[in-house]
Amino acid sequence: MGKKRAPRSVYITGASSGIGRALALELAGRGAEVVVSARREAELADLVAHIQKAGGRAHALVCDVADPEAAAAAVRRADELMGSLDMVVANAGIGHASHATRLGVEEIVRMVDINVRGAFATLVAAIPIMLAHQRGHLVGVSSLAGRRAIPASGAYSASKAALSTFLETLRLDLARTRIVVTDVQPGFVETPILEGARNPTPFKWPVARATRYIADGLAKERRVVSFPLPLDLLTRLSRVLPAGVYARAVGGFREG
Repeated sequence: MGKKRAPRSVYITGASSGIGRALALELAGRGAEVVVSARREAELADLVAHIQKAGGRAHALVCDVADPEAAAAAVRRADELMGSLDMVVANAGIGHASHATRLGVEEIVRMVDINVRGAFATLVAAIPIMLAHQRGHLVGVSSLAGRRAIPASGAYSASKAALSTFLETLRLDLARTRIVVTDVQPGFVETPILEGARNPTPFKWPVARATRYIADGLAKERRVVSFPLPLDLLTRLSRVLPAGVYARAVGGFREG
């Protein structure tokens, strides 16, 4: 991959709150120019002002990644604004617990539109730009929840599993290029997505700690950035457990 360097230009989706906002602040603090994107214009304006007040460089693009064409256009616009696109972080995502007996088609479609189609469109739009610039770093924020089914989290876990598989495929396809691909797999992080969570949230990290860890992993161009270690190990173990054993192990969290 050649000599590594910190990204000079970064585009981040889902940046109005949570990991996206904190990661934008972290990377801007490390010297990157950032373009932040989300649906909520006021929150983006506040984030840009915060970064600029601290001496950083930031721009805002209002975009709903559930619209793939808009998601792709935003990536191209970010490249135009900064004159390059070193890193693209497909972070936008939604998630909530919903037992299979209460799942609705609309909520499933919305989650797939944002977590899967939006992320895919964002990442794919960046590939020709990075190939033209002869380098780049594609980042997708999936989840440890994508490693195996979790009770009452079917749509969310499936959407994150899809993103992880997609990122791995991109890594294989782009192996002979100068494009790095990283799959960020957080455990539980103190963000709005966990508000009202009814299932246990063990080993939960503050968002500032999580984003420092992510940024450090991205700087090292790691293929996978997963945390926290105890939950990382437990989810790795879960993947080799027989279905019946796994079902009994997680049965205590079942809703119904």
